[in-house]
Amino acid sequence: MIFKLSSILAVALASASLANTSPVSLEERDLDPTAACTFVVSPSGTPDLTEPLFSEWNYILGGGSSTVTGPDTTGLYTVEKGLAADGVPTAQVIAIATGWAGTTFDGPWSGVIWTVQSATCEEETV
Repeated sequence: MIFKLSSILAVALASASLANTSPVSLEERDLDPTAACTFVVSPSGTPDLTEPLFSEWNYILGGGSSTVTGPDTTGLYTVEKGLAADGVPTAQVIAIATGWAGTTFDGPWSGVIWTVQSATCEEETV
């Protein structure tokens, strides 16, 4: 099943307000601590790198700022992203994000399907 991670987060956190009326960074918002997450992902093929991969992962993860490194010697990429949601405890955000291990997501610009090999998160204050 292919879908955006942000869609999963929105459904899982239906009682939370993920939208904010002003476009401010996580650092400027009054949120619970951020979940600092690292996802190790594998592409289904060779990604088209005409668009930066961080842009693709920002889209998949629902905005913000992602850092993408790779591929490593085994062909895996590492995606780092801070996640938070208004009114949702960080522990719940971490539980949802780490549950994405084994999930696949369509890369809208790279032309590949990404599989999350592992997902780890820890609480980080902003």
